Amino acid sequence: MKKRKTIVTIVIAALLLAIFALSSCSRKSVIDVKEPKKRNVGEEFVVQSNPDKEPRWTKDDEFEVKREQREKVIYVIAEASDQKDKRAGERLAEAELRRKIAEGIETLVQSQFQDAMSGTQDTYKEAFESYLVVVAENVSVVGLIVTDTYWEKIQRIKSVEEVEYYYRVIKRGKMPYKNYVTARDQAWQDVIDRVTTDQEREEMQRLIAEMKTWDDV
Repeated sequence: MKKRKTIVTIVIAALLLAIFALSSCSRKSVIDVKEPKKRNVGEEFVVQSNPDKEPRWTKDDEFEVKREQREKVIYVIAEASDQKDKRAGERLAEAELRRKIAEGIETLVQSQFQDAMSGTQDTYKEAFESYLVVVAENVSVVGLIVTDTYWEKIQRIKSVEEVEYYYRVIKRGKMPYKNYVTARDQAWQDVIDRVTTDQEREEMQRLIAEMKTWDDV
């Protein structure tokens, strides 16, 4: 009987140690920052963060096309601040990611189009610019994934005796550039299919071919 009690005691102790170790590991990624002794009304202090330091990528451009090894990738960064609930901040930051990449893609299409338009005949420019509006609004966002998240819990001094807390959440996402090209070309093809004259269609195809030269840059 004593043996059995000893074994049970050892098993319970081992389980408690394992639970303590796991909880310790899970807290290592969240850094508690010591509150300052002197605090003035209106000041703000980071009291928790994950990871412990704000990553360098949070200072990158909000929308950027980069080349990684042999492939081009679109990166987008979005922030949600002044949120009382961290989960709400996460959801808002992800929604902001989708909005920002849609806006960035629209600007990218317009930029590539304007560069390609430099050699286009004046008789087509007005019509083509109206087509651009349709295309820019119909390039879908496909394959956007969240790659990085950084958050802070911030203490704001409201008065000598009162403080409040809020969260700041920053997320970074990426999308393969080839996904953008596929969606862009499909949107242009939909426009070409509606063009009524062969001459205008040929000029439009030349324009799109010119735009595609940017894809390999």
